[in-house]
Amino acid sequence: MRPRLSLTARVVLIVTLALAAGGAGIGWLVFRAATGQAAELFDGQLVQTAEMLVAVAHQGDMAPPRPAERHKAHDDDDEAVQPGASGPREIRFGRRFRQVLVYQVWSAGPDGRQLARSPHGPDDWLPAPAEGFTDAQWAGGAWRFFRLERAGCIVIVGQNAEVRQRLVHEIGEHGFTPLAIGFLGVILLAWGAIAFGLQPLSRLAGELRERAPDQLDPLADRARPRELAALVAALNGLFARVARAFENERRFTADAAHELRTPLAAVAAQIQSVETAPDEATRASRLRLALAGVQRMARLVEQLLAAARLDALDSVRRESVDLAQLARELAAERAAAALTRDVELALEAPDKLPAQVQPELMRALLRNLIDNAVRHAPAGSDVTLRLQREGNAVCLSVSDAGTGVDDALMAQLGERFVRGEAMAGTTGAGLGLSIVRRIAALHGGSVDFGRADEGGLKVTVRIEA
Repeated sequence: MRPRLSLTARVVLIVTLALAAGGAGIGWLVFRAATGQAAELFDGQLVQTAEMLVAVAHQGDMAPPRPAERHKAHDDDDEAVQPGASGPREIRFGRRFRQVLVYQVWSAGPDGRQLARSPHGPDDWLPAPAEGFTDAQWAGGAWRFFRLERAGCIVIVGQNAEVRQRLVHEIGEHGFTPLAIGFLGVILLAWGAIAFGLQPLSRLAGELRERAPDQLDPLADRARPRELAALVAALNGLFARVARAFENERRFTADAAHELRTPLAAVAAQIQSVETAPDEATRASRLRLALAGVQRMARLVEQLLAAARLDALDSVRRESVDLAQLARELAAERAAAALTRDVELALEAPDKLPAQVQPELMRALLRNLIDNAVRHAPAGSDVTLRLQREGNAVCLSVSDAGTGVDDALMAQLGERFVRGEAMAGTTGAGLGLSIVRRIAALHGGSVDFGRADEGGLKVTVRIEA
């Protein structure tokens, strides 16, 4: 399996990508703004240069240029104009802008003549036919010109667009360098801040690593960040469920060992007594007793497993079930067993009784109620199963005509392996009513025990369904 990035690395990567995307957008906006501002700055330089040339021309301190001097200046741009030299007055700019600025000064009027020009300016008019700014191709490149007509003269100043663009890029590069350094610094700070912020998670991982495999007590309730508090609550819930599952297994093992020890010993003794039986009839009787003991153990194991499965559940998925039809099916199914004990099973229920329940669990609940009543009812009596709706609840009750139980034992019914003196002669293990109570609890219901009108026990189950 490929190693995965740590949580810190994942968060830093996401933050880096977000910052990079945001920085790229901001950088693009800044570059556009810088480009626009640089263009305005260069246009302002053209305007200022033109106004300065107008002022110089207005003072009359200009003479016609000489071609030889112009070519000389063009051939050697680093050569400065010597004071007192003959020829036109040349306004020189900083070395950075020489050969990227060109200008001409013309006299206004139909017979306009050239009064001055830059060292590399042409004899003919620069391509700026109208006053204001003009973009045009000249001297094999793109140029931007500004024409100013004032005080009887015409001034045309031009600037190489390629140089303008190069300067803009230089501005962007100079601005990008500190931005990139700052971006790396922000990433390092973010890495440190995120690592510091995730320290509670590292401490929690350390707590879990130090735990023994059987240590299922809740994690300490100390101040934690909100997200970790939810995680700790979920872990504590998991520990509680696992602890409950282990406890259920231990209880199941203990219950099975306790309840199966006596029946197994009885069955073993009955089988051994078959060998010493004096005749065939006695042998057959002892075998029947052994078979009955095996059947009781099978039912006991079945109930123990059912109880263990129910203990492992926290909730059930409900669906619409017709409880009246379910009760009729179970009554018909258990009627034969009731008749073998000379007990008549009666059902009082409406034609339909829909409810939202778990069908298999409700079948187990009704079966245990019926079997418990039939087992404790005396021969020749009736067991009555009643179903009805009481408001939003469904009410199920089973009553028998047995001897019932005393008030002291009534409070303990529904607990595991609780059997009264009146039940001592029965074959039950005291698990049926505990299963009924657990199924009712899973449905959010309740179980009540009371005395039936017939004199025996009445068990009532109410479920909101």
